Amino acid sequence: MVKPKPKTEDTPLRWPEPLPMQADELAVLRPPERVTMDVWAEQNYVLSAKTAERHGPWSNDMVPFLVEPMRRLSDPAVRQVTAMACSQAGKTELANIFIGYTIEMNPAPTLIVMPTEATVQRRVNTRLRPMFEACPQLLRHIGGDIEKLNVGKETMLDNMILYLGWAGSAIALADIPVCNVIFDEPGKYPDGSGKEADPISLGKKRQRTFSTRSKTLAISTPVLKNDHIHREFEAGDKREYWIKCQHCGDYHPPKWKNVFLEKDENGRLLDPETYRAGGHSWYACPECGAKWSEIERWKAVLAGVWCPEGCTVDGDGVVRGEIPVTTHHSYHINAMMLHPSFQTIADLAGDWAYAQQQRRAGNIKPLQDFINSELGEPFEEREKPTEITVLKSHVGGYPPAIVPDGVQMLTCGIDVQIDHVWYWLAGYGYLSEAWQIECGRIETGDTSRLENFELVAQLLESSWPLANSAEDRIAIRRSAIDASYRTDVVQDFCLRCASDVVPVMGDHTVKARLYRRTPVMGGKVHRYDICVNTIKDRIYRLMYESESPGPGFYHFHREVSEDTLNQLASEEVKNERKGRKIIKGWFPKYEGRANHLWDAAVYADFAGELAGARTLRDPAKPKKRIRLSDRQKRGRTKRF
Repeated sequence: MVKPKPKTEDTPLRWPEPLPMQADELAVLRPPERVTMDVWAEQNYVLSAKTAERHGPWSNDMVPFLVEPMRRLSDPAVRQVTAMACSQAGKTELANIFIGYTIEMNPAPTLIVMPTEATVQRRVNTRLRPMFEACPQLLRHIGGDIEKLNVGKETMLDNMILYLGWAGSAIALADIPVCNVIFDEPGKYPDGSGKEADPISLGKKRQRTFSTRSKTLAISTPVLKNDHIHREFEAGDKREYWIKCQHCGDYHPPKWKNVFLEKDENGRLLDPETYRAGGHSWYACPECGAKWSEIERWKAVLAGVWCPEGCTVDGDGVVRGEIPVTTHHSYHINAMMLHPSFQTIADLAGDWAYAQQQRRAGNIKPLQDFINSELGEPFEEREKPTEITVLKSHVGGYPPAIVPDGVQMLTCGIDVQIDHVWYWLAGYGYLSEAWQIECGRIETGDTSRLENFELVAQLLESSWPLANSAEDRIAIRRSAIDASYRTDVVQDFCLRCASDVVPVMGDHTVKARLYRRTPVMGGKVHRYDICVNTIKDRIYRLMYESESPGPGFYHFHREVSEDTLNQLASEEVKNERKGRKIIKGWFPKYEGRANHLWDAAVYADFAGELAGARTLRDPAKPKKRIRLSDRQKRGRTKRF
């Protein structure tokens, strides 16, 4: 056996050679290069092919107006950035980039607050998980497993904690300290989380222990004036994006008043599809009047400059005026700033024409959507004065019980009382032009007895002569009768009238849609629980806001009584307490004031909704001939 050589003082100590380090190990040890968020996004952020049409590496050139908000979020002196923006303006990507930048550059507990639990789950599945999958440097922070992203509880990354909550639950906004909060779509938040304060106040309280370096990002499309996102925007320095005219060189903020639409010989807007086809609308510089092409508009956006309220931008692109010193920067983004591949002036003009067309027909929702989703502005509900003098201006020259020219459909609404009913017979034409045909009170006797509805049945089975041909008559297409008082009797009456008469009930809980259809009497009859406020808003626009006869105008016959007009003007929009809630809606101006004909007109309008009054054709255009295939012809059956 060979003995080992004894060590001497001259023998040097030898350490084992270190193994070569892997690239990912070196990446962990190497400190990240300090860059601003906009630079980090172009170097690291990748748009997933699952969620984006233009997928691949992020480019700031597609959204130049987001560069400054990203830089402000990187600024240690800034505490909050708010973006009140139109839809599809990159708001969600801005939030995702903020999350990725925080994980890589400034890891700290971060909370994301969405409107509802369902929107949180959708955000995780459709945006966050694809983001982590597309960005390998982010995926390693969750151990390569995207299923670790949790909803309603913390997600533990290797260097920070990510919380995903929703505004409707105080539990999701529990008393946990966080450094960063992202309020996503606060315009759709409820006013309070249960009995606690509003969601934004709750979220900001979580940042107290990180007050010297906390960041808040609020991004949303606005809904109504003074909603959460509008209040946050107003609390900041209210920056607008000024764009540069390629003709005169002056800067100005893009406004809808700078968009011009061609009109017909009568000064009316063209058909929405005509505008969308292009060539009938344009953006013009407010300084020199030059018409811009889409390329010129985009060049103007690329040269744009953010400017706070009270300041201007000179020809060199320099902000002039007293710039406010603040830790909260707020930005307004509208669709005229978007890349032409996402939105064009022609598309906006078509949407505007459609919104105006629907507004004249009594439907204000498309106009509100245009103001919110395209202009990025909150919709301001105007007061709704109901003065009888306005109704008198709608009195026409046609007699009662005669169907005027333009009427294509008759409907009837019936309001049931203890021993009588009130009825309103309405005619409808193209684009919701409406006529009062007749109205009145029928003395039925005790309405708890079905046999006393015989006079009502006779009314509904009647027909009325046409003004241009007394020999031709038109019958009622559909009727709606109030079932909130004599529920069982009314539903039995509707059963005997088949589907031509439907029972209705006003229901303040029906908000997301116009009505809720409920089977009654063993499914033999369907009752309609209707959102009366929405219908009354629509009739209000026809009766009070329309100024000239035509689409969207409500006519009254020449013998309309003062009492009838008083009943139509008996309600107004106001706030009333219902239990522990404050409800905004239509309520009587004074206690005990008769409003029966107003209610009957509401039911007649709903009957028109069911019968297709909103889709009646333009009588000036020839009726299209529909060709049926042989199979369709064989499938046609007679009604009886």
